[in-house]
Amino acid sequence: MKKGIVSLLALAVLTFACSQEKKSEEKVAEETPQEEKVMQASTSEVSSEQLKSILSSYFNVKDALVNTDAKEAKSALAKLLESVGSEFEQIKSLTKEMHDQEDVEEIRSGFDDLSQEVYALVKDNAESKDQKVYKQFCPMAFNNEGAFWLSDKEEIRNPYFGDKMLKCGKVQEEL
Repeated sequence: MKKGIVSLLALAVLTFACSQEKKSEEKVAEETPQEEKVMQASTSEVSSEQLKSILSSYFNVKDALVNTDAKEAKSALAKLLESVGSEFEQIKSLTKEMHDQEDVEEIRSGFDDLSQEVYALVKDNAESKDQKVYKQFCPMAFNNEGAFWLSDKEEIRNPYFGDKMLKCGKVQEEL
């Protein structure tokens, strides 16, 4: 009888431990795609002046999205297109796709991918950067999948929700 109880107890502990390990593996699997996207971003070396121009235009896009202003966002995207060289094909393509949208929510939907590309560019060219850049994250963006953006200010101003959730987010990294 004691052996039966001990066996059942051991089986229960093993089952619980295995289910926790599986949940942990599933959580890692869910987080991996976001990390892989950043790792796959195409980058090249960039001059300090070009990086400054790209970042300035990118920050203007972010600010326009914070203000929920599609017209301002399209204008900033046009300037970003001008400042991005042909060697940054993915950034150029994403910027063009966003620029072709009319609705601010449609423009916002492409901002996460653009942010990943610009983040990779900044990381790969850290020595060319002459200003602080903050990687900020909102866990509620895109139906709680979460998304990040870059900012030239430490203060959170969320481009994914604008004034609806202006301060939703946190600084993840200082570049």
